Amino acid sequence: MSTTTTIHLVRHGQTILNREVRFRGRRDVPLNRIGRQEAIAAGRSLAGADLEAVYSSPLGRALEVGTAIAAASGLEDVVPLDDFVNVDYGRWEGLTKEESEEVDAVAWELYLNDPATAHCPGGESLVAAGDRVVRGLQTIGANHPGAAVAAVSHGVMLRLAVLHTAGLITEDWQFKISTGGSLVFEVTDGVVKLASGIPGETLINQ
Repeated sequence: MSTTTTIHLVRHGQTILNREVRFRGRRDVPLNRIGRQEAIAAGRSLAGADLEAVYSSPLGRALEVGTAIAAASGLEDVVPLDDFVNVDYGRWEGLTKEESEEVDAVAWELYLNDPATAHCPGGESLVAAGDRVVRGLQTIGANHPGAAVAAVSHGVMLRLAVLHTAGLITEDWQFKISTGGSLVFEVTDGVVKLASGIPGETLINQ
């Protein structure tokens, strides 16, 4: 019997700050109309995955998507997991990319090009955030060996999960993941592996 856990890691649906391309961070921004439609679509897409459980970032926009996924799979509860919460962007929270660069141009350059050393001004390092999301995947693997599970987090957290488990799979670590989209990870004996890559891309370091 396989002990490998399959985890569908889902990006939450769209919010007004996604539309405005501003860092959401830890702000509890609700889904907009499109985001709610994406939540329903995510639930439908995973309805046949035989999910045993659904986990989520504790922020409302992620929990709403998790609730839709759970309902579509006949599950009653969504388990909040702090490790899946968004990056703490510090002084960048709520700002556009251009405004973030004005706050700290050096930190912004590192954020764009060197995630291994990047640290959000007054907030969190990308390494710490990446360690968190991988720890969350390992927790699910330990709790649900051999099962299929869904988890809802934030776009940057999905990218950092890829970066920390598969390496740089595109020239830009900030590759596109649609709101409501997902990636698949596998956890076996605590080892996390990216099971589905980005469409059209070749894994450089798997």
